[in-house]
Amino acid sequence: MCAAIFIIQTGYGLILPLLPLYAEHRGFSLPWIGAMAALYAASSFVSQWVFGRLSDVLGRRALLLFGSLSTAVATGLFVLKVPPGAYLAFRALQGVGAGAFIPAANALVGDLVPDQRRGSAFGLLSSASMGGFALGPFIGGIMGNFFGLRAPFGLGAILAFLATVAVFQGMPPIGRQHRTRPETNRKIGHLGRPLWTLYLINFGWTGLVGMYDTVWSLYMKSLGASNLVIGLSFTLFAIPLLLSNFLGGALANRPGWRRKLIIGGSVLNAITVILYIMSQNAWLSIGISVLEAIAMSFIGPALQASLLSQTPDAWRGTIQGRFQAVGTLGALVMATSSGILMTHNIKTPFWAGATLLVVTTAIFAWARGSRFDKSI
Repeated sequence: MCAAIFIIQTGYGLILPLLPLYAEHRGFSLPWIGAMAALYAASSFVSQWVFGRLSDVLGRRALLLFGSLSTAVATGLFVLKVPPGAYLAFRALQGVGAGAFIPAANALVGDLVPDQRRGSAFGLLSSASMGGFALGPFIGGIMGNFFGLRAPFGLGAILAFLATVAVFQGMPPIGRQHRTRPETNRKIGHLGRPLWTLYLINFGWTGLVGMYDTVWSLYMKSLGASNLVIGLSFTLFAIPLLLSNFLGGALANRPGWRRKLIIGGSVLNAITVILYIMSQNAWLSIGISVLEAIAMSFIGPALQASLLSQTPDAWRGTIQGRFQAVGTLGALVMATSSGILMTHNIKTPFWAGATLLVVTTAIFAWARGSRFDKSI
């Protein structure tokens, strides 16, 4: 599974830094660049909600295969010379692929790993993802610089197809072991009460992803960065995140540490967003991103380990789908608003992102310390 995630994330990393630049080259205005990121988030939101439950019914493998193959097709379609509006549909299909793949992959960790090791397992999973994300943008930046903006999409499609092969060969068919029992049918209606704070912090934290998808490449360009440096900025963010995920995952193995890691990491993350606003130099912003990577490595494993510790076995895929969908909704909101806000100033979306994260973290910290939730 780690190999498949590394491959598919490498392919996605190839194109992610270049998407806003490619859209701009194809004639998209700034609000439409935001709309393209928002459409990806919207299609992910809907598909995560649906496919999370299907992974409980059909098994994880079927959804992993469908997700990686959809990503391969959608990415490959970007090499075609078609009217700009068609790229919106291709981006939506990429969102469907992610919506099928991610909840099934995360639920699989819960299937295979006991609670006292899940922090480390999610740290390893995230490190595999960040390994691909470190390599992909660097290669994509070089290809975009020397072979044109369409070239990385072709290689990205090939890599996503290879990830499909890796899932097919490396993960044997698993029976429908997650059938719903009558008692879990009664439980599922009450799961929202202890989980709402985790959903909330994921909404704010993942909202930053939608902002960065829309703004980061254009922000770096406004600071004088070349296509190569823009691609390198993604790599230099991913490498420290890859390394620090092992520490964050090990700390998240301890249930008593998880709340502290989520709150502390979120506060540090909000500080880094504000520091981007103050930066006037592309390389200084890259340096700030190293600090943000460390903050994120504390949040992710702790958040996922907390979620799985409160999820019944038969509903892991369903809850993962809902959890990812709420986070994607945050990304959708921030992607849409960022496309509008950056017409005023390229740094204005960062103020919105920092505010969202501070507010959701404050509510999470209050609720987790109150009578509403004493679970972690």
